[in-house]
Amino acid sequence: MLEFLALLTLLFVGAVVVGFVVLLAGFLKIVVKLALLPIVLGFKALVFVIGFVIALAVVGPVVLLVGALLLIPLLILGGIVWAGAAVFSS
Repeated sequence: MLEFLALLTLLFVGAVVVGFVVLLAGFLKIVVKLALLPIVLGFKALVFVIGFVIALAVVGPVVLLVGALLLIPLLILGGIVWAGAAVFSS
């Protein structure tokens, strides 16, 4: 009977030790995750800035080209409006 109680005690102590190790590993995981958070956020910000610059470099010339193409019809329309206002105001 004592052997059975000794084995039960060893099993219980082993379970406590394994539980403590698992708890310690979980705590260490949280600490490491929090410690690396500024680095991860810095990398995300860097990726965002690089993506924004690339998007700006791609979209900027397209917007410039569209604006240049729309400038001539808008100038013509403005001239027509100006001429109409000049006719009706005099």
